[in-house]
Amino acid sequence: MVNMSKINKEIVIFIVFLTLVALWGLFVKTPVEDTKTPYPESKVGGMAIQFKDGISESEVKAILQHYNMTRNYRLTYDTNYSDMDYYIMADKDNWSDIRSELVTEMKGNNKKNWTLSIPAQVMKKEDYYVLPVSEQAVKDGKFLEILAKYDIKVEKFTWCKIRFLYSDGPRTYWIPEEDAIKIKNEMEQNENIFSVQLSYLFP
Repeated sequence: MVNMSKINKEIVIFIVFLTLVALWGLFVKTPVEDTKTPYPESKVGGMAIQFKDGISESEVKAILQHYNMTRNYRLTYDTNYSDMDYYIMADKDNWSDIRSELVTEMKGNNKKNWTLSIPAQVMKKEDYYVLPVSEQAVKDGKFLEILAKYDIKVEKFTWCKIRFLYSDGPRTYWIPEEDAIKIKNEMEQNENIFSVQLSYLFP
C-alpha cells in the first residue's frame, strides 16, 4: 500500500513537471534565424519629364546634357504620357484673385471638372503658380472668359520620356533610386521643367 502510494505520488509529480514544461514552451520563443530576403534595391528604369509649352526637341536635348544621368538613355519627345495636358500660369500678384473666381464659378455652377483633382494640384515655379486644367475647362466659354480678364492663356505641357539603356544597345537598364531622386531634384530647379516622375522596375 505504501509502495503504491509512493508510485502514485511520483506519477503526479511527473505530470505536473510535464505541464510546467508545456506552459514554458508556450510563453518562451526559441530564437529563429531570420531567413527573410532583404528588400531589393529600388530600380528606376526611366523618367517622365514635364516641360513647358512650346519647347523644341533640340532644346530638350540641350537641357538634358546639363545633367549627369550616369547611364546612356533613349529620349522620346512629346509623348502622350499623361492626361495632364493643359495648364495655366498666373503670377503671384494675380493668383489669389484668379483662384477665387475659378473656385466661385466651380462651386456655384458645378464646374468641378475644370481641374483634374479636388483639391486642385497647384505647382509653384519661381514667381508663378501653375494650375493643370482639364480639356473640358479649355472648351468652356466661362473659363476662357475668366482667363481673358487677366490676360492669361491656356498652355500645353510637353511630356518627354527617357529610358535608361544598357551600354549603347537597345536593352532597357536602370539606375539606383538614390541617383534618380538626385537627378529629379536638380531637374525640377530648371525654369523649363515643371516636374519629373520616376518610372520604377519591379521584379
